[in-house]
Amino acid sequence: MDSDMSMHASYAFKHTCWGILLLFLAGGVADCSVVVTVSGPHVAKVGSNVTLNVFITGATRPTIVWAMGDIPVVTWTLGSSSPPDILDPGGVLSIERDGSLSFHNVLLNYSATYTIRVVELGVGSNTSTFTLRVFERPSGDPMCSVTGVNGNQDLQYRCQWAGGTPEAQLSFPVLNATSSGSGDFNLTRKPSQDLNGKEVTCVASHPFLQRNCSVTARGPADFQPLVSSMVDADKKLVITIACASTSLPVATVTWSKGNQILTSGGRYQISSNTTLLFILDFHLNSTELGTYTCNAVNILGNQTNDVSVLGPTVSDLGLFPNQEGTMVTLTWETPRTSVITGFEVQMMGPSLLPSPGGRQRRKRATNEFGTIQEKPSSARSTNISGLDPKATYRFRVIPTAGATRGQPSKELRAGPGGGLSGPAIAGIAAGIPCGILLILIIIALIILCVVWRRKRRQTRYPVSRAVEKVVATQPNLNTPHTLLTGGLKTSAGPPDYSVHLASERSSTLPSVVSPPPVRMATTV
Repeated sequence: MDSDMSMHASYAFKHTCWGILLLFLAGGVADCSVVVTVSGPHVAKVGSNVTLNVFITGATRPTIVWAMGDIPVVTWTLGSSSPPDILDPGGVLSIERDGSLSFHNVLLNYSATYTIRVVELGVGSNTSTFTLRVFERPSGDPMCSVTGVNGNQDLQYRCQWAGGTPEAQLSFPVLNATSSGSGDFNLTRKPSQDLNGKEVTCVASHPFLQRNCSVTARGPADFQPLVSSMVDADKKLVITIACASTSLPVATVTWSKGNQILTSGGRYQISSNTTLLFILDFHLNSTELGTYTCNAVNILGNQTNDVSVLGPTVSDLGLFPNQEGTMVTLTWETPRTSVITGFEVQMMGPSLLPSPGGRQRRKRATNEFGTIQEKPSSARSTNISGLDPKATYRFRVIPTAGATRGQPSKELRAGPGGGLSGPAIAGIAAGIPCGILLILIIIALIILCVVWRRKRRQTRYPVSRAVEKVVATQPNLNTPHTLLTGGLKTSAGPPDYSVHLASERSSTLPSVVSPPPVRMATTV
C-alpha cells in the first residue's frame, strides 16, 4: 500500500516537472504560425460525457499540455505511440488522437478554466483557454406550502427545492414580481378574501430545467365527518371521529358534546393536529350515542359540523344472483357515522351444497336464520356459492359493534317460487277491499252518466195553443148528454119508429161548425 502511494507520488511529481519545464521553455515564445482554438459546451451536467475539441494549425507533431487552472493534467506528443501522461486521480480525463480533452462521467469538482499549450520545437507555440462549469440539478421537485405565522395573524407562503449546484432560483410572481430567493424562499402576506381560494404558483428555475409548484390558501369548507370503530386489546370498543377539512393553513378543531367542551384526557383523546377525536371504552347507550360537534378554525374562516353517532346499522341490502342460480352476491350500505366493527351474513333455507369432491351430506331446510359468514367493518359485499338452483333461500346482514348486535337488515329471497313474504301478503290483503270499493264507485259513475245522456237525447215537440185549448175544453164523456132536453116519452107499447123517422127527416140537421185551421209544427 505504501509502495503504491510512493510510486503514484513519484509519477505525479515527474509529470508535473515535465509540464512545468515545457511551459518554461516555451514561455513567452508565441509564434503566430501556430494557431490553437478550443470549442465545446460551457455547461455540463454531472455524470455526462463532455469533449473540449481542439483545432491546431501550423504544427505537425507538437507537444500538447492541458492544464486545469495552473496544474498540468495531461501531457502528450501528438501522433506519438507513447501513452499520454495524465494526472487525474478521478479517472475522468482522457486525450483524443487530435489532442482534444474528453471528460467521462464528469464530476462537480471539474468546474474550472482549462488551458491548452501547443509547443513544437523549432516552430513555435501558442495557448488557448476554455471555461467549463459542471452543474447538478436539485433533487426531486419543488414543494409549496402555506402556514399561519406571527400568532396566526399572517399567511406565509413557502417554496423549497433542496440541493443542486447552483441552487435553484425561487419566486412567487403573482404575489411579488421582484422578490426571489435560492433553495428555500418565504413570502409573508396579510390574510384577505382575495387570497382565500386563490392558487399561488412558485416558479423554480435552474440552469438545466424549470419547475413549478402551486398552493391554495382556503378557509375551512363544508366537510363530511367520518366515524370508524375498533376493539382494543382489552376487548373494549374504541371509536374515532374524524373532522378533517381541506383548509390551508390546517384548521384547528375544537370538540364538544352538547354544552360540554371535550379536551384530551381520560376516555377522550384528541390527535396532535386536533382533527381526530378518540373515545375509549365506548358504550352503545343514549348517553354516549348522539351528536358531537367539531368546530374547525383557521386564519381565513371557520366551519362547524355536527356528527350524529349511530349504533350499528345497515341502511340498505342488495342481492344479485348469477344466471345458473348457484351463487349470489350480497351488497350493503351503512351510514357514515354508524359504529360498526363487523358484519354477520345470515341465511335461512337448505344448507349450502358441498364443494366438488366433498362428502358432507346436505341438511334439510331450516326455518331460522343462521350465520354463514363474518365480515370486517370495511366489507360492503360478499359472494355466497353452493346454492341449490331449485331451492329457496333468504338472506340478511346483521351489523355488530364489539359484542353488541344491531338490528338485522331487510330480508331478501333467492331461488324459484317460495311464496310471498309476510309484508307482501299484508299489503295485498289491505289493497283488495280498496280495489273493490274503487271498482263499485267507477260502475256507479258510469250508470249515472248513461242515464243522464239518455234523458238529454229524448225529442220534445212544440204544441199549438189552439190545440191545447181544444184538448182542455173537450167534454166529459162520462156525464149525460145535454142535447136531448125534452126528455123521453113513456107509453105502454113499443115506440113508434115511423113517427120518429118522419120527424127526423122533416127536421133540419144541425149545422157542424168546423174549428179554425191550426198550423202544426213538427220538429225533425
